[in-house]
Amino acid sequence: MKISVLIALSLAANLVLAAMLFRSSHDRAAAAADMAVETSSGKTGENSSAAQNENTAPTAGGKISWRDLQAAELKAFVARLRAVNCPEETIKDLVLAELNRRFSKQQRSLWSEQSNQDYWKPYQHKFDPAEQKKNRDRSKQMQAMQKEKTALIVELFGVDVEKQRMKEEGYDTENMGWNPAGNLSFLPEAKREAVQKYLDDFQEKEQEFYASVSGSWDADARAKQKKLEQEKLAGLAQFLTSEELREYKLRSSQIAQQISSDLHGVDLTRTQYEALFDIRSQYGDSIYNYDSGNDAETIKKIEQNKKDMQAEIAAALGADKSAELERAQDYQYQQLASLARHNDLPPETAPKIYDFKQAAEKAAAALKASQDLTPEERQAALAQIRAETEASVKTALGDKLFKRYLSNGGWWLNNIAAPARK
Repeated sequence: MKISVLIALSLAANLVLAAMLFRSSHDRAAAAADMAVETSSGKTGENSSAAQNENTAPTAGGKISWRDLQAAELKAFVARLRAVNCPEETIKDLVLAELNRRFSKQQRSLWSEQSNQDYWKPYQHKFDPAEQKKNRDRSKQMQAMQKEKTALIVELFGVDVEKQRMKEEGYDTENMGWNPAGNLSFLPEAKREAVQKYLDDFQEKEQEFYASVSGSWDADARAKQKKLEQEKLAGLAQFLTSEELREYKLRSSQIAQQISSDLHGVDLTRTQYEALFDIRSQYGDSIYNYDSGNDAETIKKIEQNKKDMQAEIAAALGADKSAELERAQDYQYQQLASLARHNDLPPETAPKIYDFKQAAEKAAAALKASQDLTPEERQAALAQIRAETEASVKTALGDKLFKRYLSNGGWWLNNIAAPARK
């Protein structure tokens, strides 16, 4: 019992001592903070009667409020915050928030006409060259505002704090925002601004061209578009070395954009991509049947060009990669790949199901062409192929996704045989 009392008394004494120590350290910290604030505001010692500097927080009775620290001029705002020993990261937070507030108001005003449209009326898309030009001008003003904002940040902190933080968060800051010129991060910084300006100015010509053709993509329009791109590349050659110009073409030319839209997730090495780019550049538009009025001989030539190109691609990339590229052009494969990707299925799911489809369709075609079977035997064999293929697809997707796939992409199973009656 005595031991318990002694322990209790000892604990109580320790608590009292801890409280006294905490109070003492707290008072010392508070006193130090008050002294820092008073010193920074010119209220102590020989500076007590000095006039307030714009970079020094004004005080009332030796204490500083948030209102005292605010300043319309951001340099003064930063200086006042530093004067009261505000942490540098907090200062950056406050300044970025204020800059965002100021610039967002200007940016909203640029697009006020669009936001005030009659929202209750049905949307009707129409190509209006004048409105398109307005939008381009607005976008350029947005870019100019961002440059102004960045310049202010660098002036205040010595570095682009906003960009620095986004990099730390994993964003690709070189490829963000509205950039009609594509990615110029491969260029030396000294060249980027001049090249960007050239491309921005040239975009006016491109937009005028697109407005003039009004969506018509006949032989004359294609010839003009090709000439326009050649003119753009010739202009870029005034700024870039031959290696830099090649890199621009690999990234942002018309051929590069066509390849990008055709890849659909196909993974290429840099060497494979360059080989594909060079082959596609060689064939150009000769693999496309743009004109529905082409005669049989022209269509035959286009198809032969496609076969020749595929043979060259297979020789350069290998048969497997060439087949993968060809498969990626099939809309039914694209649907499968999208379903698998959006539902976090293993990456081999879409290719596996596509292979099931190809094998089933090949076997079904052979059965339908066979003259050795009665109609009943043929129908039974086709039903068997469908049942086996359906089971394999269902295993790969699961019951729930399989039901969804049947109504959105899986219709090819019905071409093999009608679904079994339940």
